[in-house]
Order: sequence, then structure tokens, then C-alpha cells
Amino acid sequence: MGHTLSAHSDLTYQRLQERLDRLPTGAPDSPVFQRILRLLFTEQEAQVAAVMPTLGTLEQVASRTGRSVPELEPMVEEMARKGLVLDLRHRGRRWVSLAPVVIGFYEFTFMRVRDDAPIDELAVLFDDYLHEDGALAHAVFRGSTQIGRSLVREESLPDDTAVEVLDWERATHIVAEAPSVAVGNCPCRQHAELLGRGCGAPLRTCLSFGSAADALVRAGHAEAITNEEGLDILAEAKEAGLAQTADNVQEHVTYMCNCCGDCCGMMQSIRRYGISGAIVSSNWVAHVDLEKCRGCKKCARACPAEAVTMVDNQGKGLRKYWAIVDTDACLGCGVCDELCRFDAHSMIPREKRVFTPATTFERMVAMAVERGKLGDLLVDQLDGAGPHAVARVLQVIEQLPPARADSLVAPLRSVFLQGLLAAMHASRTTMATP
Repeated sequence: MGHTLSAHSDLTYQRLQERLDRLPTGAPDSPVFQRILRLLFTEQEAQVAAVMPTLGTLEQVASRTGRSVPELEPMVEEMARKGLVLDLRHRGRRWVSLAPVVIGFYEFTFMRVRDDAPIDELAVLFDDYLHEDGALAHAVFRGSTQIGRSLVREESLPDDTAVEVLDWERATHIVAEAPSVAVGNCPCRQHAELLGRGCGAPLRTCLSFGSAADALVRAGHAEAITNEEGLDILAEAKEAGLAQTADNVQEHVTYMCNCCGDCCGMMQSIRRYGISGAIVSSNWVAHVDLEKCRGCKKCARACPAEAVTMVDNQGKGLRKYWAIVDTDACLGCGVCDELCRFDAHSMIPREKRVFTPATTFERMVAMAVERGKLGDLLVDQLDGAGPHAVARVLQVIEQLPPARADSLVAPLRSVFLQGLLAAMHASRTTMATP
């Protein structure tokens, strides 16, 4: 009997891992990850999470699980408190979203000081899972569309470029105009502190906005603050030499990180595994005036992405080294410019503007397409949010070249989806005809 129960439990957590792995950012399986899941999820919670839609109502979750809404409500609230789901309120309705590993329950586990979980063991396990072989990093960051994007320091830009910087590219604008703001500990630095290798940078720097901020405050992961307090935290982070990264969308930005190169998981993916596109760059890139550079190495030490290197100047002048920028690796954050006392660094526009998805939904679709998980997303949306959500997915796909769009839908062997996409193509052709 005991062996039967154990096998059933193993199957439950295996199904949960498979469900998480179907999300665009993935969740590669390993014994370490299975242990993490058992520490975070009770078996009942794992059963519910394994069939939970990416975003759905409690009624939809009830339909999938066979449990009643009153039965689910306290379970969802407890899972939200543990950071396993987001319990959202939008337009008078209650929605629940299954948290991925990143950005998700990894961050929520370490955003606050807690005594309701074996946090020291989780710190070691997550360190093993995140960095043991790079499998998670490669799952999360493959493709060109990423979770996060770099924000250029407005203070680093020339005065005559103000018009070229859009509101959603400005960290100060995002914080100042957010409908609500919350702050928690930086999970990456909190995690590093637990492992005894903290960098000493400020901890209380993880900002969230809007409905995401409200959900994190309700769950106890973050503290509600004013927009002015958020701007003060942003200024403190810049003073500490931290780089700003944010939700990779133009509309309704949900979070802003203040990242260091030593602890940040995204930065470590760049530095450890050479995944240069793990963070989408800003529309700016660092430039070094070699006539002004004194080879002091401060910029190289400060660059969170290790995009600045010092090279021997071959005896040209009194300086031994020059600072050279790898423009492909440069995040366009402006940290190097801010600390150069010789005025050798400047930020210049990239030759080609970086694409930023308009909405979270558009980003999610793009990530699913690039990671070969379009079928998973469509099935999830059809079963969860319904045909209208599927149509929204196809509208994003339809913006691709027709051959590319057709190639993505064809392997799914769905007459319904192929017909819907064909109708969209026909409609676009008709509208384009004079």
C-alpha cells in the first residue's frame, strides 16, 4: 500500500513538472527540481497546479480539477501566499495564474524573509537547479524574445535625444505613472545572502506595478509604497551602480529589477553560459572615446554583463589599457557612462531599434513560437479562456510572414486553426486591395 501511495505521489509531482515545462520559459526535470516541488507544493496543491491554466478564473480551475470554487478559494489563497500562483483582480473578476519557475516562484520564494519554508535548503537546491548544468538558463532564454529588457539611464543620454526616448523606455516614467507600486527584496541578492555570498548591494529594490503589485502585496511578498518612494528606491539603486531591467513590454509594465552582475540570475546566464540575449538590450549602446579613456578599468569591473574589456594599447601613449565595448553583449544600461570620471563613455543610439512586444500576451505568444511551444499555448488557451483567446493568439501569429505563420500551425493538424488562420490571411488581403 505504501509503495502504491508513493508511486501516486511521484506521478503527481511529475505531472506538475511537465505542466510547468509546457510554459514558454520551461522547467527541465531533474531530481533537484523534484525535491524543490515537494518542498513548495503539498500533494493537493500539486494536483491542482498540474492542470491549472496559465491564466484563468476560479470557475475554470474548478472545471479542470473537479473541485468546487469554495473548496478552491482557500487553497488558491495559500498557494498565492507561498508564491506558487498569482491571485489577480481585474475588472471586477478574480483570476489565477500559475507561476512559472522564472520569473515566478523562484523570485517569490526569496522576495521576503520567511520562516514558513525550509528556506536554507531551498536556497541550496535552487542554486543547484539554476546553475548545475545551465539547462534551465537555456530553456528560459533561448530565442530572441525574452522576459526582461534593459533600461538605459536617462541621465546618461545626450540632451538632444529626449524625443528619441519613448515613455516605456524611461525607468522614471514607469515608476512615476504606475497605478500602484510595491517593493520587495531583490530575490537574487536575498538568495545569494542565504548562501553566504551576498554582494553588499541594497536588497529592498525589487519594484512591481499595477495588478501584479496588488497581488504581491495581498500575498505578503511585497510592501505597498507610493510612486515617490519608488522613485527614491530607483535613485538609490542607480547610486549603488545597479542596472535597471524591466518587463519586456510597452504597455502595463509589471516589474522593474535593479540588477548587479554578481547575483542576478539573468546576468549570470550571460556571464556563465554566454547567452548574450538573456536580457533584451535598450535602444542604446555604450561608446568609448579612446582619446579620453585612461584605462582605469572601473567600467569593466562595473559592467553587469561583462561587455567591457580592457585591452593592451600596444604602447600607444602613457596608458597601458583601453576599454573596448562588445556592442553585441552591451545591454545599453548606461552604468559605465555614469561612473566614468574622464568622460570617455557615452551612450549612442543603436543602428536598428530593438523590438519590444506591446503587451504581455504578445510577448508570451512570441516566446511560445520561438521555443516550439505554440501547440501547448493554444491548447491551454482553448481549454481555459476559450476560442476568443485562441483568436488573439492567431492574430499575433498572423502578423508574421504568411509562410512562417502557416508553418507554425500546420504541425498541429487542426482543421479549425488552419481555417481560422486562412480566414485572417484572406481578410488582410481583402483590406489591402484598393
